[in-house]
Amino acid sequence: MKYNNETKKWESPYWHPAVTTDSVVFGFDGEELNLLLIQRGGEPYAGMWALPGGFLLPTDKTAEEAAYRELHEETNVEGIYMEELGTFSDINRDSRERVITIAFFALVVKDKYVIKGGDDARMAKWFPVKNLPELAFDHQQIIETALERLRQRIHFEPIGFHLLDKEFTMPQLQNIYIAILNPPEDDIKLRDRRNFPKKMLKLGYIKETGKKMTGNPYRSPKLYTFDEEAYVNAKKIGMRLEF
Repeated sequence: MKYNNETKKWESPYWHPAVTTDSVVFGFDGEELNLLLIQRGGEPYAGMWALPGGFLLPTDKTAEEAAYRELHEETNVEGIYMEELGTFSDINRDSRERVITIAFFALVVKDKYVIKGGDDARMAKWFPVKNLPELAFDHQQIIETALERLRQRIHFEPIGFHLLDKEFTMPQLQNIYIAILNPPEDDIKLRDRRNFPKKMLKLGYIKETGKKMTGNPYRSPKLYTFDEEAYVNAKKIGMRLEF
């Protein structure tokens, strides 16, 4: 690096790649896991579906700021929490030039957001994770990485509880685990309605409220709540949920 006294700027002899962000936003609808995609309006891959994202601008203070900006511009989604997933830098991932992307991911309640395409996205749409269209760039790889991260963490962290009301039923909680882990149809370890409550209650941080759900003329399932303090204590001793 050399400092140019005339321009008052540092000058680099090194070539710099372009940097983008991509956001993997999973949305749970009470039954299954969905993914937010945009239809590209320009080349390359015009008309194909892709993750929301784009190039960092000089005004973006961080990659995270750029990810939130692009997500809002292209899908109208804002106010969600995202965390960094990883960096994807294969030399052939973009035909235009060398592009390194920093991916972020989130898990939200699908129906809380009104989505619409904007900026260079023709449209925005939720797709079931089990039935995704063909995707642009290396976005399938990015999505698979995000899914694997979710599936690893759900064994150690209560990542799905923010998708539920403060008081919830066991079937509602079980639906989240099934949607994320996607077990085979004959996997009774996770799908069995009798086995699941026993395993969850053994963790010690899911408590009965003493109340039942009303409005069902045939049965009134028990209501439970998440005990954050008990979870912190369980985490200290190294809890892991296995099915």
